[in-house]
Amino acid sequence: MPRGRTPITPFAVSERVTRQARICADERDPRMPVSRPLRIYTLDPSVSDRIGGVATVEIPYEKLEPGPTGSLFKVNCEGAPDLLKAEPLDLDHPHLLLSSGLAPSPVNGRFHPQMVYAVCSLTYAAFKRALGRDIAWAVEPEKNGPLRLTVRPFGFRGPNAGYSREAGDLSFGYFTAREKRAGFTLKNGLICTALSHDIIAHETTHALLDGLRESFMNPTNTDVPAFHEGFSDLVALFLHFTYRDVVEQAIRDSRGSFSRGSLLTDVAREFGYARSKSGKTNALRSGVDVDGIAAFDSDVPPTKARGPTAYDARLEPHALGSVLVSAVFEAFATIVRRKVDRLFRIAGIDPQAPGGVALSDALVQAIAQEASEVAGQFLNLCIRAVDYCPPADMELGEYLRALITADAEMEKRDKWGYREALMRSFRRREIFPDHVRFMTEDAVRWDGPSDRLHIPALAFSRLRFAGEPGRPASAVELTRQAHALGRFVTEPAHAHVFQLVAPGARLPKGIVQAPPATVQSVRVARRATPDGRILFDIVAEVTQTCTAEHAGDLFEMTGGSTIVIDPAGEVRYVVYKKVTSESRRSRQHAAIRGPLAPLWEKTSGRRYRQRPEMLRRLHAW
Repeated sequence: MPRGRTPITPFAVSERVTRQARICADERDPRMPVSRPLRIYTLDPSVSDRIGGVATVEIPYEKLEPGPTGSLFKVNCEGAPDLLKAEPLDLDHPHLLLSSGLAPSPVNGRFHPQMVYAVCSLTYAAFKRALGRDIAWAVEPEKNGPLRLTVRPFGFRGPNAGYSREAGDLSFGYFTAREKRAGFTLKNGLICTALSHDIIAHETTHALLDGLRESFMNPTNTDVPAFHEGFSDLVALFLHFTYRDVVEQAIRDSRGSFSRGSLLTDVAREFGYARSKSGKTNALRSGVDVDGIAAFDSDVPPTKARGPTAYDARLEPHALGSVLVSAVFEAFATIVRRKVDRLFRIAGIDPQAPGGVALSDALVQAIAQEASEVAGQFLNLCIRAVDYCPPADMELGEYLRALITADAEMEKRDKWGYREALMRSFRRREIFPDHVRFMTEDAVRWDGPSDRLHIPALAFSRLRFAGEPGRPASAVELTRQAHALGRFVTEPAHAHVFQLVAPGARLPKGIVQAPPATVQSVRVARRATPDGRILFDIVAEVTQTCTAEHAGDLFEMTGGSTIVIDPAGEVRYVVYKKVTSESRRSRQHAAIRGPLAPLWEKTSGRRYRQRPEMLRRLHAW
């Protein structure tokens, strides 16, 4: 190299890589309990105890400090209204250990931190179970301390809640119900979002998704914030099915069908009731978008009058996210219907007309068991699919491809047609991936790379773990893995495969600056298949955020790949986003000047810049 010339840095390693090592919990003391029983509201305070409104759940055990504060969450009760002010909750107090925590009560300010801690922990555990690894938060770690997420059950006065990467917290609001409120909410009653199971699970999911995908917080098209909202609602919905009493009551009330307005399909019921302007009993959102669909398995296209809401990029992000929710939930309901068909026939009931006949307790319990098992499978699938999503600029059609790929990896023989049901329900809502011309599994699932790509340094025989593959040995080991990946993907012979601009290469048309690529993550995925096999992969992200120019404006545009690598170091999938795509540049430019304009600002000159606090701005719409 000529004297005085600065060497080109081929890649950078994100600080997120080493954070993965900071989130790993210590080895469990075999003398300690496996779980901690705590009482919670299964939905919110408006649901009667008689129908399962309160349950005792098992939280992964850990030693807690008052707050409660553990290895993952730090509950901060500052800001409570006067009638709810209380001392920090000590869940390790002997009295609370013996009584499964405090009895659920909106009046007791000490119960609110118990509720948020329990549901946050349950949501985290669902992700850890699905992915087979710990999930690192995207927030800044405490100085010389653990990487924890602060949870504020009395975060502010107002009818909202939100996750903030910048503030490093989940913040839940409280507000007074409107005069024309609905349901059992009281006139001028105090509504606390920290007592809503759905809202807590939804906001925790935002934080977990941010930990898994940094660029999903960059609103480059309307699908990105819509996916954040829809995915978070899906997690909250499927968690409903973990409460058997609620499931049985909902099935008993609906006589075997999943209808709009039920305990199982509503999201944030009390919140929606309290904010009602007309007294109508509508939840905040629902997993069902059409009343009285005739047959989920029908090939007859729905009429416009009775058809589901179709995909439209002009929809507000929450409304567009609801289209995704209803597509997945319809597929779920289809599988449940297929599985309980024989139960209806045994009982002498026409399975094509549920809702017309009262069901026996035995039949209700059998249907509830099937529904809960299928919901658990869909919850795992929805979470696992994130590992097969592109690293940036997410599109809802790409999530379908990720779902199909993730399920096919686990279950080769799709006996009940899970993948068929998903493709049909997405197609009915006109959500289908670009460049796919056939509605078949082999056409929709991602393809592997055309050429063999082998990274010996990332073979499992070369990796070091902390006792098990789900936990890296150290931050040093993760850095070594990230450098091995970065060197491989930025080589001139490989960069184009991973949709990166190689160091020193000529800039593509429409790109005015291409800084070094960044290795965002190197994580192990561990999954147990239905036939008992244990599958391991490395899931990594490499991104490159370039400055793009379109119609005289400048803005940041991220490309790169999600890379799935098997235990031998062979690259199995490269799920990429091109920075060279002219259509992407045009679409992003139109979005930031149009429907997503509140999330962007134009700085001096002609450059657009994303505003901070994307999710909180989105929730304020």
